[in-house]
Amino acid sequence: MALRKLQKIIKYKEKITWYAARGRFITEMISADIHPVVVAEMAGNSPNTIYKHYYKNTDYKKIDAKVDKVFGC
Repeated sequence: MALRKLQKIIKYKEKITWYAARGRFITEMISADIHPVVVAEMAGNSPNTIYKHYYKNTDYKKIDAKVDKVFGC
């Protein structure tokens, strides 16, 4: 039942599994600039698992913009 509610909230049309929902949650949190260590805590993973499987799914343009901002470029 909770999974169906989640499916409606995220407007996901196809059948969804708990595994897919969890992966989507982790990916969205990282995309929203929530630190991977915090996401790992929320998801019950180790930070290494988050870095290995999810953190690579980031927007490199956003990262470049942040680096430019830090270094004043």
